[in-house]
Amino acid sequence: MKTAVNIRKALLAGALLGPVGAAAQDIPKGFDLLAELGQGFGRPRGGPTLYLATVQLVPQWTVVPDRLRAGLVLGGLYPGSGVGGLAGGRLTLKVLSGPPFMLAGSFHVTLQGEYLPAVRVGEAWRQWVGGGIGVETSNFLGLSFRVHRDFAAPATYGQMAVAYNLRYRRTLPKKL
Repeated sequence: MKTAVNIRKALLAGALLGPVGAAAQDIPKGFDLLAELGQGFGRPRGGPTLYLATVQLVPQWTVVPDRLRAGLVLGGLYPGSGVGGLAGGRLTLKVLSGPPFMLAGSFHVTLQGEYLPAVRVGEAWRQWVGGGIGVETSNFLGLSFRVHRDFAAPATYGQMAVAYNLRYRRTLPKKL
């Protein structure tokens, strides 16, 4: 019984420290700017698996409200053999919305597709195509898993990225 009381106190304290009035969130109209930090692996054909680190800014615009965003990917990377940069485009399609999750009014699952024609590491240019799956809560934080294939040099890259929406704005629930 004492454990149940302590759990209730902990949940109440967490609710007081969290965002107030989180409402049901979907892909809102307008412009979003995501900051992503990722890490994973790079595996050239016939070579060893190397550590991959990325930092990206992803400005996106809503194309179809509550369903589809399109935007750019700009960032830096460390693929285990020097520092480089990357640029390209991303489409984000919402495929599933879920019930309230933790302090968020809802969560949604997205499919992401990327084409990064300008990836430069050292003196070499690369061309990546890939995609993955993401989970976003409150249109504020996101977690994604992506895999890319390098067409300029036979290699595969995988990463997990955490995203923070720099232009987060709370949306109010739809009136019935």
